[in-house]
Amino acid sequence: MMALRGGAIQALAEYKLAGEVLVTGQDADLAGCQRIVEGTQSMTVYVPIRAEAEANAEAAIKLAKGEKFVGNNKVYNGKTYVPALILAPILVDKENIIDTVIMDGYRKFEEVFNNIPRDKWPNYQKTKRKIQ
Repeated sequence: MMALRGGAIQALAEYKLAGEVLVTGQDADLAGCQRIVEGTQSMTVYVPIRAEAEANAEAAIKLAKGEKFVGNNKVYNGKTYVPALILAPILVDKENIIDTVIMDGYRKFEEVFNNIPRDKWPNYQKTKRKIQ
């Protein structure tokens, strides 16, 4: 899917419409985060890595102990519905990209803003903050 978003933005750029048409993404991939700060992609969604890791670890421990995994939803796998744990994603845009994917440690500030001239970088000071 990353190629699809990037291709759509590239096509829009040829018509001088990049940043004028809503384009979204998923999983806060690096290229998408870079396009967000550049202004050509509107947003992406992100589930904090720590929350995903903790939920997966808890599920794995239950399964290893022979306990039943319940989850909070069910997903159809083509044959039957199986229990699933669906975590709520966070909408990430230009306004909160530092407070979400960067402060969480999922992406590095310097990588996300790599294509932006340094004199245009926002004031950023590293602090430890846990995203809920």
